[in-house]
Amino acid sequence: MANETDLEQINEAILEAIIEMYKILKISVEDSTLKLRNLNENNYEVLFGDWRYNFSSKNLALTCDIYKSLKRGLNQKVVSFSLYGTNERYYKLISHTSEMIKKFYPNHSMRIYHDDSINKSIICQLECANSHIDFCNIHKKPLSLDNFDQVLNLNYIHSMMWRFLPIGDTFVDLFHSRDLDSVILQREIDSVQVWLNSNNIGHIMRDNPQHGPLILGGMWGLKTNQDRKLSNEVYNLIIDKKLSQIYNPGGKSLRDHDQYFLAHHVFYKINWKSTVHDSFSCKRNPNSKPFPTQRKGNCFVGQVGWCNETSTNFFECPKECRPINHQDWKSC
Repeated sequence: MANETDLEQINEAILEAIIEMYKILKISVEDSTLKLRNLNENNYEVLFGDWRYNFSSKNLALTCDIYKSLKRGLNQKVVSFSLYGTNERYYKLISHTSEMIKKFYPNHSMRIYHDDSINKSIICQLECANSHIDFCNIHKKPLSLDNFDQVLNLNYIHSMMWRFLPIGDTFVDLFHSRDLDSVILQREIDSVQVWLNSNNIGHIMRDNPQHGPLILGGMWGLKTNQDRKLSNEVYNLIIDKKLSQIYNPGGKSLRDHDQYFLAHHVFYKINWKSTVHDSFSCKRNPNSKPFPTQRKGNCFVGQVGWCNETSTNFFECPKECRPINHQDWKSC
């Protein structure tokens, strides 16, 4: 028969097993509590209301907090943004942008990567009213499924590169990097749709004579599930502290340095397997194609603020950058 000491050890073992098997995230949404169950060494089960799914923790990388990541499950599609500071320029379009994402990017979530410098009142204001929005704190990148308090502070990364983080997220299959001060246009969606209908892994847009960078920080995307090795390689460069000293010197998030990173470490990896739409610099940049639909007014993808679809005041695009069957599109 087991003595008292043996029984205590057995009880402790049972208790430890129960704690290990069921880790409950202490957040509820519409009375549904999300539970994380450890099946064995690397395999987990998530229960969220009537929904459940399994995943492996081997080589797992999550770039938004655990609860927000797990509640959406695997194979996520993400439109990603960076937000920092309190400049009204980056706040006034958020509500409109969230509506446009809901309309034009069905089955996508809107991730807003931020630090502690933002106006925090908008977090609940937007998340509570929009089920597709997730605010992701870059100070708290999750590192462990066993200890939810174990996090990595990514504040050493250039702030405009936070929006690139989904590229290495195990739960994300498709991501688009965008700017919070730009309006989503039908022209953008037409370009995205051509890309999604292709076998190309990457997407690059340039739509203004001043769009000189090889990749603009808010005008590209990647089908990360098509090449996890490539996606993880880029992700590891993004979070590399030594590289951050080059692209974020002094932690000042200098203008255009995110695009220097993309030019040096992303463009040549994806250009020849990307859908590239370029309305002005197609002669200079290889593998470029005309945008699939004609420009309206003075609107262009990546424009800051609102545009005028009836304006006739815009640059004439080179004939080489016009569709072959639409050489009459002076504004292409």
